[in-house]
Amino acid sequence: MELVHRSIDFEKDRDYILERHCRINYACESAWAREISYSDYRAEWFSLKSQVSGFYGYLERTAQDNHSIAEIIETEDGRIVGYLWTTFSRDEESGFCFVEIQEIYIEEEFRRHGAATRLYEYVELKARHSGAKVIRVGTGSGNRTSIQMYEKLGFAPYRYEFEKTLNKVGSS
Repeated sequence: MELVHRSIDFEKDRDYILERHCRINYACESAWAREISYSDYRAEWFSLKSQVSGFYGYLERTAQDNHSIAEIIETEDGRIVGYLWTTFSRDEESGFCFVEIQEIYIEEEFRRHGAATRLYEYVELKARHSGAKVIRVGTGSGNRTSIQMYEKLGFAPYRYEFEKTLNKVGSS
């Protein structure tokens, strides 16, 4: 299957991107946050207008950088396979630069056919050409599918983040 990359059309693709971003967030959430159904999570997320507009605004701003990637991936006949968003960062003082995969989403029907691997290879090629020293990507600690994929592709942990769920005051 040939993959066709096109830049995100920020008006036309808005609903598609927001829906997939919400799905990615839910899959990467902590266990306590996934105690509610996806439909309830989705309703709550979309009700947070400043969060939705903040995310989409950040995606639009970072897409202006020539080293960043903000693309819809399609088949040759125009079916959407998924989307890819990366950002490029450079420390002006040290010169260290890296690419961060912000989001990658592959539609269910195209999973387990090598599409994600091909997108990571594409990111790596572009990262090398931009002078990046590393590629970084993150996921939720319970998202075993993503973790296994990253490990298969040669990624290794470089930082750990922790959270502690608190009981309400007066609860035991």
